[in-house]
Amino acid sequence: MGGIGSGARRSTHIGNVEEMLALDIRALRRLGVVAPGECVIDTLRWSIGGLSTASARLRVDLSDVERGGVMAIIGQMPDGAINQPVAIEMVRSRFGGHRCYFICPITARRCEVLYYAKGRFGSRAAQRLSYAVQGMNDVSRARRKAAKLRSRLCGSGDQPRPRGRNRIDMVGRLRRAEFEAQALYLERLRALSGWSGSQRIPGERL
Repeated sequence: MGGIGSGARRSTHIGNVEEMLALDIRALRRLGVVAPGECVIDTLRWSIGGLSTASARLRVDLSDVERGGVMAIIGQMPDGAINQPVAIEMVRSRFGGHRCYFICPITARRCEVLYYAKGRFGSRAAQRLSYAVQGMNDVSRARRKAAKLRSRLCGSGDQPRPRGRNRIDMVGRLRRAEFEAQALYLERLRALSGWSGSQRIPGERL
């Protein structure tokens, strides 16, 4: 027989993607770092709260569009230096042009985002990462959704505050999200307190 807790289910995830340094090939393409038909060298810096946490020199060679290319990552990460090559595959788009994918150095599968963990970059599955929302209950998820909408309304990072019709639509989405979060919270309170109509739940009107 096994010891105490030997039959307990063990989590296979080691962290959340929101906590990791990441390379998103879609964002790099918008910035011009990933450019089909070109070889680009640029420096990428990661920061948290405005403070720099790591930087890396990226050399992305996509000179041969048909054969794909490679990205070299050379820099100083929080736990030491890194010098890692990552293959890039170019796939023809149905409407013209090409779509770019990283080839995960660990699983050799296509992915669009690489996360840094244990001294190297790899896909979310290879690094055994989960999303923070997966560990939340319905109330937490609803509150997180409302908080993200509220942040977007105020403008954050490189995202400007929405204006005109977009702002009106977002205000409506925020109000619905806040109402949903409050309704789920009250429902949870009822379940926890065994409410049957004889007790008053905080926040409810008489």
